[in-house]
Amino acid sequence: MQIGRKRLIYIGAAIVALGLLLWSVFRESPVSVEAGVVKRSPMAVTIDAEGRTRVRDKVTVTAPISGLMARIRLTEGDNIVRNFPLAEIDPNPPIQRTTPTEPRSMPNPYAAKVFAPIGGKVLRVFDKSERFVAAGAPILELGNPENIEIVVDILSTDAVMVRPGAVMVIQNEHEVSPIRAHVRLVESQAITKVSALGVEEQRVNVIGDLDSKYSHYGDNFRVDVRIMVWEADEVLTIPSSALFRSGENWDVFVIEKGKARRRSVTIGHQNPESTEVLGGLSEGDTVILFPSSQLSDGTKVEAR
Repeated sequence: MQIGRKRLIYIGAAIVALGLLLWSVFRESPVSVEAGVVKRSPMAVTIDAEGRTRVRDKVTVTAPISGLMARIRLTEGDNIVRNFPLAEIDPNPPIQRTTPTEPRSMPNPYAAKVFAPIGGKVLRVFDKSERFVAAGAPILELGNPENIEIVVDILSTDAVMVRPGAVMVIQNEHEVSPIRAHVRLVESQAITKVSALGVEEQRVNVIGDLDSKYSHYGDNFRVDVRIMVWEADEVLTIPSSALFRSGENWDVFVIEKGKARRRSVTIGHQNPESTEVLGGLSEGDTVILFPSSQLSDGTKVEAR
């Protein structure tokens, strides 16, 4: 009788151990996921693009007549005043009009003088060498590099969202703090350009003015520009990486009691990092980021 009881105890213990072993083998292991939280925070929608600086009111000085132009002594970056002599053009130069003893640096009394129409800085010298020029040929480009504007070409589909007065932020790697500007003009005509991938795109120039003078930039300098098209001080947001398409709708997985629960959401504005939530979620909800094909409604999950 005693032996029978012991045998039953051993058999029961073996059954329990076998059951635990089978449970550990066949039980569902939770899927490890990355999680984010639905919260209220400031949000902005921007158009990020590469732009360039452009000196406003640049003047290209051209040859008033055809003839032999003397070598230009000015170089890029020289500051000049209005009516400064820029070049001399001899309309009918003979083989030799001076004796060998006369220096070549003497003014040519037969040449027409070209004077600077504005004061500023020499931005470009098209050719310094002594040469024959035709009337209308460009000689120099003048302007004031402190009076610059920002030119950004963006897709026409993005340009419809930009309004004059919109904030522009210039943030290059070497800048300690962002430089602010405002959109002055969105040009009304698009230009067809071919992208690096060989795709034709319709692009529109957006012109902006700096809020304050900035002397570090010259003409045609490259700048990274962020154009603000919408912003709010506080909206309900989730990380954009939590969203996935379900037909024409947007869905997310919410973590509830250790399980993934699929939920449809209504969204508003979006940027690469955050998305505005209009319905379907509450502040403090935990959502799964970068949801994989392993997940379905009811899947056990473990946030890492």
